[in-house]
Amino acid sequence: MNKGEGHRKICLIPASAHGTNPASAIIAGLKVIVVKTVDGLIDLKHLKELAEKHKNELSALMVTYPSTHGVFEDTVKEAIDIVHKCGG
Repeated sequence: MNKGEGHRKICLIPASAHGTNPASAIIAGLKVIVVKTVDGLIDLKHLKELAEKHKNELSALMVTYPSTHGVFEDTVKEAIDIVHKCGG
């Protein structure tokens, strides 16, 4: 559903995501910003910093689940909540 927010062009992608994720986001017209990972897991502190910094333009978080490290992250719901709170 179109929410009239076409200015939202930032896609946050963890460094642990599959290489096709940034390619797909760029093809869709989004600007990719990489989120740091710690031991293969999304660095939630860095994610929160980026989400808040780009909240006016934040569109999405694109993850590979499980990550390319084969990990099902316990904090994926928290990551989603961070992005939703910032408009993504």
